[in-house]
Amino acid sequence: DLCGSMFRVSSLAIRWSRVGTRRNFQQRTHSSMAAPPEATKDSASVPVRMMVFDFDQTLSCTHVFYALSGRGTRGVSVPPPYTVSEEGQLCRIEELNKWTFKQDGGLSQAMFGGRKRVIEVQETLQSLQTSGVELIICTKGLVGTINKILDDLDMARYFSDVYGRTADAYGQAPYDKTVALPDHLRHFLGRPEQDRWRSKRNLVSELMAERGLHKEQAVLVEDDPEEIKSAKDVCLTVFVKEAAGLQTEHLTELKNLALHGYVSPAPASRAEAPARPENRGCTIL
Repeated sequence: DLCGSMFRVSSLAIRWSRVGTRRNFQQRTHSSMAAPPEATKDSASVPVRMMVFDFDQTLSCTHVFYALSGRGTRGVSVPPPYTVSEEGQLCRIEELNKWTFKQDGGLSQAMFGGRKRVIEVQETLQSLQTSGVELIICTKGLVGTINKILDDLDMARYFSDVYGRTADAYGQAPYDKTVALPDHLRHFLGRPEQDRWRSKRNLVSELMAERGLHKEQAVLVEDDPEEIKSAKDVCLTVFVKEAAGLQTEHLTELKNLALHGYVSPAPASRAEAPARPENRGCTIL
């Protein structure tokens, strides 16, 4: 009847209104800026929800484990004695902060390229976190060492977890056998569950499954080309080609991914394959 028809039309209009409101809210939540030029009706922007960072020569500029263990590395040099254990490296960082690197603002700041870069990295991490991206570290270095450096630089608050190696995973140097870890440093030591992963690819895949994420919603940020090659079928990857720490172009790209999401290119013909977005030293795969 007429009344029933009017009621059905009214209900349909209300449902469409609610859908439109929800879509508008989602658009405002996922991106505070307009979609980039590449986003067209034939491509879709997918919000990034997790970024997994390598530590040495990705977050840091110098390979911290190599420097502290005396293996030699590009960048900052550390004098002996050298250390390869978690407790030993924590003690050695304390010593180096007080003496050798005191004028540099401490060893941690020196390993990150100085105060200016530390601030730039801090601001980027804050921006990523504010955008709703979960930040995680996965390193072959020692968890305690990473925790200490992040704490020194006021960056620990940005990361939900650190995965790496713990205790005497790399054995002990003579220095490691002589030092006793002070109580105030014990909370930096890694937990057994942080050392139960065997490959970055598999860890990222497990973390994605736990969070219900798709490939375009997770990013591995890494300076090792083999790790990039291994993970590229699991998640997005950002390759730090120079292996000298994330630079401004990398940090900008990460913020763009957090703000706009990954824009999958429209299908291309054989004659015109889509170009990969690439900056100097920064490739998204």
